[in-house]
Amino acid sequence: MIQRLTIKKGFQLLLFLLVATSMHSQSYLDEYDQLFIKETKIINYHRPDNYFYIRPVDSYFEIYPNILQSEFNISMINKDNQIMICVAVIHYPEGKTRAQKYLIATRDLNRLYEKGLSSVMDTRLSKLIYIDAPHIKKMNANRGYLYNLKVRKNLYLGIYPRCKKLIVYKDNVGRVEILFFYKYGQDDIVKQEIEKTWGMLKFKA
Repeated sequence: MIQRLTIKKGFQLLLFLLVATSMHSQSYLDEYDQLFIKETKIINYHRPDNYFYIRPVDSYFEIYPNILQSEFNISMINKDNQIMICVAVIHYPEGKTRAQKYLIATRDLNRLYEKGLSSVMDTRLSKLIYIDAPHIKKMNANRGYLYNLKVRKNLYLGIYPRCKKLIVYKDNVGRVEILFFYKYGQDDIVKQEIEKTWGMLKFKA
């Protein structure tokens, strides 16, 4: 009888510790999410289901030798299929004078430089896709593009041979770059993940 009570108390203590740890972990993630929103300033955000955070990948891990990628704010991996999402948020400086506002509005900040795509886009895997209006509206943005980014022959991070890059623009405010790294044979899966995670980022009104 004493032994049963000891086992029962031990189990209750273990259960309490697991719940407490889970609550602390969730609290940390909530704080991390809020910090991300505060730092990036221009977006609202919620972490997609079934993803866990990893330390944002450092810039010295090159995706492709000729590609200069914006620094990632957050990186996360899907628990089931190991697809990795990396997000970079670039907010533009606010023009204080009429001349500055004009320069920001007329520069290529608001649009993809399509002529330069040949050096970064893997045309064997996809063409440039223009995001349709309903999806753009969901992100409170003006335009967006999706294409396959070139990946080095010996794999990104030694794991990922392929990457889809989504760029979404909010005129004169900023842009979001979302990279979906995936493995061979996951072409349909990555498309599903893009659809399922759509709207995790949304520009503030």
